[in-house]
Amino acid sequence: MNCSSAPFVALMEWARRRSGVKWDSPPLWPVAAPSLLGFIAACLPYLSDIPNFSEGSLLAPFGVVALASLALLLAPDEIGSKPELIAGTWVAMPVAFLPQLVFYVWFIPVILLWLAQSIYLWKGDYPAFRIGIWIGFGAVSGLYLGGFFAHYFL
Repeated sequence: MNCSSAPFVALMEWARRRSGVKWDSPPLWPVAAPSLLGFIAACLPYLSDIPNFSEGSLLAPFGVVALASLALLLAPDEIGSKPELIAGTWVAMPVAFLPQLVFYVWFIPVILLWLAQSIYLWKGDYPAFRIGIWIGFGAVSGLYLGGFFAHYFL
């Protein structure tokens, strides 16, 4: 082994030793809590007169959901590294949200991907970062669905 491959080998060893999470039954909180939080945050501009919250914009509700993701520090210990869980959430949220500014229909693949993850992710053995991605996509899916609901029904 030469010196240039040593960091790669060390990274692979670290990844192999990491333990993931595998649930016996589908968990409710990683599916329901983030999407419900996103839904409620998207409805806030229509329900109150909070400064910087304008109807039709999801930017301020996105900030609320991003800050609220710090509550993942209270996640069960079985998840693993909580900073890694939050990092996964913070990586997924902009990936799920920012393309919507350019591609109007971006919310459709985001919601479909989140639904697919919600059906199958709990069966696998995934690290905290990957579960954070699932949670982040769920929160942004809730934002999209809540924005649609608030615009047409509130």
